[in-house]
Amino acid sequence: MKNRMFNIYVPSYGRAATTKTFKLLEYCTYVVRKSQEEEYRARGIESIWAVDDSEIDNLCKVSNYIVDYSPEPIIFTIDDDVDYFIYRTEKNEIITDPEIITSEIERIAQIMLDLGIGFGAEDASIAPWNYDAEFGFKGTTGAMRWYNKAVYKSRFREEVYHNCDLDVMLHELLVNRITLKPKYLCVKAGTDTNAGGNSSKTRQEQRDCVSEMKRRWGKYFDYNFKNNKPAIRVQR
Repeated sequence: MKNRMFNIYVPSYGRAATTKTFKLLEYCTYVVRKSQEEEYRARGIESIWAVDDSEIDNLCKVSNYIVDYSPEPIIFTIDDDVDYFIYRTEKNEIITDPEIITSEIERIAQIMLDLGIGFGAEDASIAPWNYDAEFGFKGTTGAMRWYNKAVYKSRFREEVYHNCDLDVMLHELLVNRITLKPKYLCVKAGTDTNAGGNSSKTRQEQRDCVSEMKRRWGKYFDYNFKNNKPAIRVQR
């Protein structure tokens, strides 16, 4: 797949000193706020797309902005706090070769193009016992997402900020009937407590978000507050 058809984007905020994702890939473009551009360049990141701060000052805005304004018809986004990639089958095997990692990302993008699928995302859990097939077609999302713009029909909505990725998953299942969920390729990434994370969210904000998700999706969405895990109840 030629790069003019595809690119890898890393939205990042407040992690110029700690981000390692770019070291794991053959190529990628960091999407950062203009006020932090020089910090990322000082880190040695060469490909940077600096955007006015107000245009990308939260997850929903930056996700939509990348989809709207990136020139490639197929794109991949990944979190900025990835520690390593994993092949997950019966056990987890760490992948260290950037060429292999990048080729797997491109392979999944090519499958989505060939099958006419608009949205893809990895599993939220890297536990080996969650592996039951190379690919699935629904479920929660993790740090990696693929977009085939000709087919993708969703938006990240701020009303459900803390579950905006699951809202996209459910909307794609509604309008396109299918998503692609690679289960064999995962990443180990940081949490909201990292610098630049979202650890400031309150319990009430979470409850408000869950209420809006349930109002929007009814029986197809559920949330366990005991372990802070959402679930998609779609039969496929």
